[in-house]
Amino acid sequence: MAGARSDSAVLALFPGMGAATPGMGQPFAGCPAAWRAVDGFSSASKLDIPPPRPRRRRGRAARRHGLGACDRRDRGPPLEGYRAGGGVVSGGLGFSIGAYSALYGAGMLTVGQVVTMIDVVFEASLNLPGRYALLAVTGPPIERIGEWCRPGSVEISAVLEPGQTIVAGRESAVEQLAERIAPSALRVSPIAVRWPLHGTLMGPVAAKLEHSRELLGGLRSLRHRVYPGIDGCRITNPSKGWEFLVQQLVRPQRFDLALSAALADGFGRIVELGPGTTLARTAGRVSPGAAAVESFPLSRTGRRRGAVRRC
Repeated sequence: MAGARSDSAVLALFPGMGAATPGMGQPFAGCPAAWRAVDGFSSASKLDIPPPRPRRRRGRAARRHGLGACDRRDRGPPLEGYRAGGGVVSGGLGFSIGAYSALYGAGMLTVGQVVTMIDVVFEASLNLPGRYALLAVTGPPIERIGEWCRPGSVEISAVLEPGQTIVAGRESAVEQLAERIAPSALRVSPIAVRWPLHGTLMGPVAAKLEHSRELLGGLRSLRHRVYPGIDGCRITNPSKGWEFLVQQLVRPQRFDLALSAALADGFGRIVELGPGTTLARTAGRVSPGAAAVESFPLSRTGRRRGAVRRC
């Protein structure tokens, strides 16, 4: 892709773990592709994951309207829904665990491979010794926060944009950093995740994933570029994609750098494919006017987009 902007080139943003919500499949109850996706993950994971089902209206209203209205708080399998509605993705950027979705969307990974890797990472993370914590810090620049960090104890885990930083590490060290940085921060907020994500303390987890490579089988060629959330590089082949999946466990997420790299390649539209709007709103602030920004299935204002009904 050349650097000239193309208004038809869509960069898909895939959010991380915190974006998942109960009932997120409701808006796609009438989308066969979403049902097939859920069924595929259910089969691969050996878990009975209910497919996205609409809420039924009661009495005569239910018989008259058939499938009922979806609860406005629910979300759904957005990649399949977006494609079913005619959307075409030209590039992907995954934040944290969203990297699996980005590479799956590019065709590099199968459903079974995604499930296998998530299982390996999850089980290895549960076996990490000690207690850990994550903390979101709003206000101070990354350089200032870095002064309070100590490798192997508390480290910068992610940067969404200037002034929006996440730190992770041993619980006591994170609590100490929170006390020290609070007077100079606009907001300090604990995150409900108990793993030292995207730092050197995840080394044993990265090693476990590296050793699981033979379980995955062959990785397929990418249909389009994927932008790693750890730097400003581009992934165009499976070997680089695999290296990224291992390295992102121990390296900080840099959404700001990855987004800048993607925009330099000329994407004219940015669409967050997920149940929320956090990445889309961040993209709009990081590079105002650089590309049209939207969310699916929600608009950036939180209202459900009509495209959901065209599945």
